[in-house]
Order: sequence, then structure tokens, then C-alpha cells
Amino acid sequence: MPAQHAATEKVEKKPHVCPPSDATHPHDRWESLYVYSFICKFTNLKHKVEGLETPTECVPYSAQVKFAVMSNGPNDILTHVLAHFILNLKPQTRNLSTDLISSTVQSVLGEFLKTSERTIFWDDKLSMNADPFIASGGGFFTTGWDFKLRILRQLVDLQLTHAPSIKATIDRAWGVVHNKHKKREITPPPDTSDPQSRERLQLLPVGQDSSKKRYWIADDSPRVHVSTNPWKITCNFQCVSSTKEEYASLIEKLKEGAPQEPKKKQKRLKHEQAHVDLIEALESRIEAIDTELARVAKARKKVEQKYALYAQAELRETRTRRRTQKPDYVYDDGPDSEVRRRMILIRRVFLVIDMFPPVGRRRRLPVSR
Repeated sequence: MPAQHAATEKVEKKPHVCPPSDATHPHDRWESLYVYSFICKFTNLKHKVEGLETPTECVPYSAQVKFAVMSNGPNDILTHVLAHFILNLKPQTRNLSTDLISSTVQSVLGEFLKTSERTIFWDDKLSMNADPFIASGGGFFTTGWDFKLRILRQLVDLQLTHAPSIKATIDRAWGVVHNKHKKREITPPPDTSDPQSRERLQLLPVGQDSSKKRYWIADDSPRVHVSTNPWKITCNFQCVSSTKEEYASLIEKLKEGAPQEPKKKQKRLKHEQAHVDLIEALESRIEAIDTELARVAKARKKVEQKYALYAQAELRETRTRRRTQKPDYVYDDGPDSEVRRRMILIRRVFLVIDMFPPVGRRRRLPVSR
């Protein structure tokens, strides 16, 4: 009987659990590419937030998000990013300043964690979402970069499924029409050249090499990420290029490992042709990379000039009291300047005499002479 009961008992399937990443830097985590790609495709923060557009020395501006994540204190870049994410989820939210944004994120995220929707903080033993801020024992800015990256990733997930503006953009790009029974004009999906088209909103690899490694690009910077099969839990992810020099070196390395030319009347294998197409795709981006780096350098110079003016303004002395020294009047240096001075003095003497006549005489009005 126990054997029959054991045979009929359903075997509980274990949930799909990905092994923890062993990355030592945010740029080797796929969440960094995921969050930054969302910022580029669904927001205008790239051109509004100063630090998000201006790079550090020899580093594309996308790395600013990663370096901001690694900071140990409040950061203007993360504050603007978090505020925008929160407003997408809760448009009426207040208290978005740097000193209050941490508690606001905890409050807004806590509302979604109370639902039955599974998030990355789901606890199988409790069958509910756990509050990550309670386990961290601190605010958002005082935690490590791994915690910050997970919070940003979860906020992006929630926006893609709950933010009305983001959902409307996705529905329009994919041609999804709600309430078809209502008579109204249906807007066609945007053209492929539109930034909000289906082709532009998707995050797809730019290609793969002969070893079936995927190459990922989020913008026109020289930053390139490489991963193995993303559908496997053993997928590896790393950044292989951050500067233009590394980008050129990557292309040369791919050319060295390129397959040989096929013989006559023979076609390349599928993975060999993909390797050749990848090299062509990377080479076609060089001009766009140069343009983007020039634009970023110009923006960086503009920011440096602004901060230089701020520094000069702090050192500049401001005068708050009037000068007590009498001004020195300068007379004409012409040939008759001395005569004019004497005439002015004589006129003043006669005016004084006329105004104060001797006693017993009738006072006369001053007459100009």
C-alpha cells in the first residue's frame, strides 16, 4: 500500500533557478545591458541626465550607469533614473529628492511585492515575495552594486508589465489592438525607421561567431557584450569591448578566427556564414561610433566648462559696500582749461556775495554773470 501511494504521488517539480553570477564588475552582468537598453529605448534620460550622457575618460557613457551603481553614497545619475522609473509606475508619486528617493523606492516596490505576482525576490518556502530592503538592513544607496542592479532590473520588469505608457508603446509597435468590437480608427504599427518600432525596441544580438557566441550592442558606443546561449542557465556573459581601440582589436580577432573561403560550387555552413556577417556588421558601425564619440566628447567639454565657471564664481569676490573715496574729476586738458577753472571760481565767489549782502542793505536776488 505505501508503495502504491508513493507511485501515485505526484513528484513536485523544482522551479527554474539560475546559478548566481560570479561577475566582479557590473559590466559583466546581463542586467546592466538590460537596464541600460531599456533606458535608451523607452526613456529620454540619455539626453536629459548629465552624467548619463557624458563619459568618463576612455569609457563610453553607458558605463556611467555601472559606475553609479558601484558608488557607496547618493548619486545624481541613479536618483534621476529611479525617479523616472517610479513615475512610470506611479505618476502621482512625490518625495523624489536624493534624500527621500530610497524610501520612496522601498514603498513603491513593496506594493508590488505584496501581490501574488512572482518577482526575482520570490521565496518558495514562504510562497510570497520577500522584501529585499529588510534583508539588506539599509537604504538603496548604502547597499552593494549587486543589490542595486537587482532592484533596477526588477523596476524595469515591472514597467514593462504595468506602466501604462510603456505598455501602450509596446502594443502600438506590435500592432496589438484592445477592444476590437469598438468602432474606431486603428493606428498602423510605426515604420522600421521609427525609434518606437518593433525592430528598434527589441534587444537582439548583432550576430554570432562560428562558436555560436552572441554579440550584444545597446547603442552607438564601442561597448560590446558577448554571451553563450541565453536560453541555458549556464549562460556566460561578459564585456569584451569598451573603447574604440578594444573594438578594433575585437574585429581583428574575429577576422583571425574567420573560416576559410569555400571551394568552388560549395556554400558556407550556417555558423560560418554567421561569423562573416558578424564581422561585416561590426565594421559597418565604425562611422557611427566615431560620430557618437565626437558628440560625447563635445558634451564632456561643455560640462567641464560649466564646472570651471562654477569654480571661478566661488573664488570671485563680491563687493557689498559702496566706495567711500571721492572720485577724481578730470577736466579737459585743452589750452583754455586753466581759464575755464578761474572763471568758474569767480562765478562762485560772486554768487556767494550776492546771497549774503552786508547788514542794512536790501538783499538782491543772485544774478548770473
